[in-house]
Amino acid sequence: MTRSTEHDLSANPDAEVERLLDDAERLLLDGDAAQAQRLVRRALESRPDRARALFLAGRLERLAGHHDAALELLERAADRDPAHVATHLEIAFLHRRTRDFERCLDELSLALYYDPDNTTAYTELGAVHQMKGDVDGAIEYFKKALERDPGHARALTELGLCYLQKERFADALEVLERAVERDPYSIAAQNHLSFACVRLEEYDRALEIMQKLTQGTSRSMLWQRVNLGTAYDHTGRFAESERTYDFVLRHEPNNFAAHWNRAHLVLARHDFEHGWPDYRYRLQVEGAWAPRLIPFAPWKGESLHGKTIVVSAEQGLGDQIMFASCIPDLCEQGASVVLECDERLSALFRRSFPQVKVIPSRHELEPRWLREVGLLDYHAPAGNLPGFLRKRLDNFSRHEGYLRADPAKVEAWRARTAALGAGLKVGLSWRGGTHTTRRQLRSLTLPDLLPILRVPGCRFISLQYGEAQAELERLRAAEGIEVANWPQAIDDYDETAALCCALDLTISVCTSVIHLNGALGRPVWVMVPAVAEWRYGRRGELMPWYPAVRLLRQSSRGDWAPVIAGVASGLRRRVSERG
Repeated sequence: MTRSTEHDLSANPDAEVERLLDDAERLLLDGDAAQAQRLVRRALESRPDRARALFLAGRLERLAGHHDAALELLERAADRDPAHVATHLEIAFLHRRTRDFERCLDELSLALYYDPDNTTAYTELGAVHQMKGDVDGAIEYFKKALERDPGHARALTELGLCYLQKERFADALEVLERAVERDPYSIAAQNHLSFACVRLEEYDRALEIMQKLTQGTSRSMLWQRVNLGTAYDHTGRFAESERTYDFVLRHEPNNFAAHWNRAHLVLARHDFEHGWPDYRYRLQVEGAWAPRLIPFAPWKGESLHGKTIVVSAEQGLGDQIMFASCIPDLCEQGASVVLECDERLSALFRRSFPQVKVIPSRHELEPRWLREVGLLDYHAPAGNLPGFLRKRLDNFSRHEGYLRADPAKVEAWRARTAALGAGLKVGLSWRGGTHTTRRQLRSLTLPDLLPILRVPGCRFISLQYGEAQAELERLRAAEGIEVANWPQAIDDYDETAALCCALDLTISVCTSVIHLNGALGRPVWVMVPAVAEWRYGRRGELMPWYPAVRLLRQSSRGDWAPVIAGVASGLRRRVSERG
């Protein structure tokens, strides 16, 4: 006979009720909710108004998913013992789950009134503010919770998630490492930690975490498997990455992130016909794209003869330049084209596509320029165009440049570069991306490039966007090497295009300068990481989008030395051929 059946409520009912409730709490801690509930019911039969019994009954109903029953019991418990903090916390949790934030905050205020240092109450306050979209407020409350209990696993996990939302990835990593240390079995903490590792480009570590998380699971943890696919991709395990996305999509066909990520893998091997359909899902990925309210019929590849179409801008400058290679195709079909673009590209695009109405934009949700264009037949986001116009490698034109720099500005920059002295005029960009777009994998430092910078017979000109002067001054002080830096040429993209046309060659990491030079038909050598973005393909020296581009690839991740040596060798040959 178990102890739970031995309680005799006749001798001392109050004492026996307390023993029943003590046993119920122990059973609940051991995970035996059914037996715990049976004991709590016996206690309530004897003492229907006992606050502790009502509280435990309410908690059990809440754990069983019975919201209304739980709330009724917990409110009765609070009426009988207003100072019982755990009751207020349970009620607050129920109200948060139903997004009744006002009543939730009331209960949390009561909890803190009776226990001003209650860690759980501050953690719940953080969760409420996070759900309301006030991430900064949530961070402050999670920090207050951790001031009172530095090892509170849930507060650490939720704070780490907030840091991820704020793109404070290093802070997220530090906090989430502590969370996993405190609770090694927390799936949420490990999942968030793996995501922080991906964002900090610690792909091997992310892969290790995600493999453990998903080991032995089948249909469960599909979102975690999307992260696993990303980690496989960034560590060069492309087949495993694609199989992971295939697995997710078999069980969840509308997982937009899996579609989009798989598109990158398929497009990278130049299987354009099968890659573009998945690429369209990018517009559905939550948090990746802001929706656009452009009220025209979507273009699905129909004949455009005599029709009007607006092509809307998306993604970064490099993407807009690359997708603009499809604009001449639309014009050749007899379409009247309206092209939205980033303001920085408007002058260049107007000159390059004189038959097109170019509209500079700031990517508004509901574009202001809609009033100017009247009623159009079709709309297409720029990234959708290749799905209809670039289905095979032979659909890519062998162009000599589809963008046109300002001739007067080109001559002005030729004069300025000539004033640097004799020698090959070489543009240089060594840093690309941001902390969310693989900056570490695709960036170098000027000291890394010394084998190139020491090639005689060259005059180097910076094409690096962002602050570069301090780096160039350190280079000059340490090595005596001068690299011309004209910020006015970088701040104005029309000037950048003219400067690129005035140069003999550009050498760069993967950044928008590649697209600009390639679209202008200017020779550019690209130092490509072993695991490159899809547009650079997986192998070979050629880039279908730009015939003038030459790719020099890492053979192993992180090993730039052979690539830099190859560039330096090619540069010496170029100088020698020039005489």
